[in-house]
Order: sequence, then structure tokens, then C-alpha cells
Amino acid sequence: MSVAVPSISPLVLGCLRRPSLACARSSTRRQLNTSSASRRPVAFAFDIDGVLKQGSHVLPQAKRALAILSGQNPLSQKFPFICLTNGGGSIEAARAQRLSRELGVEIGEGQVVQSHTVFRSLVSQFDNKPVLVIGGVKDHCRNVAEHYGFRHVYIPEDILHWQASVWPFQKLSDKELAYVKPNIDFSKISFAGVLVFHDSFNWGRDVQLICDVLSSSQGVLGTSKSASEWESSPQLPVHFSNPDLLWGNEFSQPRFGQGAFQESVAAVWKRTYNKDLIRTTGGKPTSHTYNYASSLLSHHIRSLTNSHTHSSSESLHQAVVNSDAAPIKANVYMLGDNPASDIAGANAFGWESVLVRTGVFRGDVEDLQHRPTIVKDDVWVSLEQAPLRMQDWGLANA
Repeated sequence: MSVAVPSISPLVLGCLRRPSLACARSSTRRQLNTSSASRRPVAFAFDIDGVLKQGSHVLPQAKRALAILSGQNPLSQKFPFICLTNGGGSIEAARAQRLSRELGVEIGEGQVVQSHTVFRSLVSQFDNKPVLVIGGVKDHCRNVAEHYGFRHVYIPEDILHWQASVWPFQKLSDKELAYVKPNIDFSKISFAGVLVFHDSFNWGRDVQLICDVLSSSQGVLGTSKSASEWESSPQLPVHFSNPDLLWGNEFSQPRFGQGAFQESVAAVWKRTYNKDLIRTTGGKPTSHTYNYASSLLSHHIRSLTNSHTHSSSESLHQAVVNSDAAPIKANVYMLGDNPASDIAGANAFGWESVLVRTGVFRGDVEDLQHRPTIVKDDVWVSLEQAPLRMQDWGLANA
């Protein structure tokens, strides 16, 4: 049987040349079933900035690729995929809704892993303790933190409202005053830690405040550690959500990201207090984030194969946080534009790494410290040609 369908991958078209589509569908289900030790299911993880989008511009190749994986193919077969980004600043549900509108396919919040998504696992650590949240637009990251379950969340604008002299180079506008927490006496608040949820939009202010909190006595702003405290008390925890030095948007050259901000904090801390900044970092390429993503993909694989449906909702993320079950072994393809995060993380975690040229990476693969499995011009060419082998689609014996 010969069928021609415009704008469909040649690999998918090849499936149509098999004797029986019904048999192919049945075989697909069998091959995706994790009870088969000989063949693993296939799944995908996509970076967003530089892969699916360039700044606010949605790449048409990305829309075509995700349509195929969402079931718009001759077999009407859906394949598990997630969006794995070092971006953030909003709850996963809001990001999923925005991506669904932009990309033209349904994406649930259970298919979105942002850089700060792994901070969900820190809620029990901080419990009822005050935390300083850095980054993002307005109080959006406060809202995200509270959505995750953090109970006492403060942002830089709250502190400036309490004491403007903390950072005299910024006067709060009426719009900023509308979302600050008023009447907070920070001389009576003992911060338990700092969480950098998203890129700082005011580096100078935020470097100052982080250093103020870390150098304070018991986390109280306006105080200083005594000599004995410097010797005996551990530094308050600082968690950065990603280490990206660079990221790509519409501009012709990469832009500095949260990794650059993190290095600035560390350098100022070292220069001021002659101590190394003790910090933890989430996001790609850290194993914590890839473990989380792998667990999330496992839930999607189960839902597609066993009719064990977890709604793509908050419950799915909570299930990942609470679960200690081993992820399903799958052939996962990580498609990204940043060798230092996407490719390094995928390689270290044992995923196939696919590097595209629509974002940060524009150079020669031979110069890379972290070599991808394959390099392609864009996400559609990647999906159309290299990563997908017929057996991965479960059609080898159809």
C-alpha cells in the first residue's frame, strides 16, 4: 500500500506501507509495554527556549514535531513527551496553558518541568520557616512558591517596603506597592534560606540581599554574625534553580542567564567575606532534575500503555515528589540547544542527546566539551530523521 501524506515524517509514511495498520497499532501497544525487557518504550524531552521557541517566536518546525507526537500521525499514536526547561517564573499549569496555545497541541501541567519544579521537594525541609525568594516578574515567584506549599515567602520588594535604605537605588512604584506584603518587621523575621526561583531582574539589589541574609545573625536582616557564629554556625542554605550561564532568544548572540547571576553572588560573597559560597543548584544538567523528569515520563508511559491514567495535573507532580518507585527504563531523546545543560545532562543520565542549531549552539560540534549523540538544524529535522528508528516506534514487526 502506498500513501502520500504531506508534511509527515518519512518514517511515519514508511509505517503505512506495512500490510496492516490494525496490526501496526497492536504492535505499537505491545512495544510500548514496559513488560518487554527486550525493547524499551521511547519518550522525548524538549527544551523550550532555543528549541521550540526563540524568545516569543514559536518555531513552525516545533509545531509540526509535537503534532506528530501528540497523535496527528497515520497511526493516531501518541508518544510520551515532556517540556524540560531551565526557564520558570510561573506555575506549571500556567506554562502548560501558554505552550498549548502557542504550539497548537494539548500540553498538561504534568508535561512541564521548569527549573524550579524540583523545589517542590524542599517544602518539607523549610516547613513553616521564612524563606527569601529571588527572581521573576512582580510577585509571580512568591505565588509559585506558595502554590508548592511554602508558607512564609518573602520577596525583595517586601524588604524595600520595610526599609528603603537596604537598596537606595530603587524606589518602589505604585504597581510594586500593590503586591508587597505590608507591615512586616524584618528585624523580627529569621530567614531559614534563600531560593532563587528564576532569573533576577535586578542583580545589584538581589546580590546585596542574598549577602545580607547569609551574613546575618540567625538570618535576621540588619544584624551581623559574630566571630563565633562565623566559625560554628553553618551557612544558611542557598538554592539556585539552574546553572545556565547563557540562554538563547531572538537576539543574534546568547544572553547571560541565572548561572551568570549565581557566579556574581559567589564572587561578591568571596570578595567580601573571604569564604566560598555554599550552594545547591537545580535544573539541567543536574541529576536531581533529570531524575524528576525521568519519573514524570514514567507516569506518562504507564498512562499510555496500561490505561492507568494520571491526569496531567498537580496530582501528577505530587506523585513524583512522593514516589520512591524506580522509573521505567526507556529510550529517551533529549532535544536541546545548550551543550552545557541539555547535552551534558542527557549524556550523564544515559539519555540520547540531540543538539539543534536554533538556539545557543551555533558553532562546530568538534569544539564541544559535551558531545551530542547527533546534531540537527532544528527539532523537526531531528524528529524526522535521526533519533527515531522503526523499532522505537514499535513498528519493526508490524
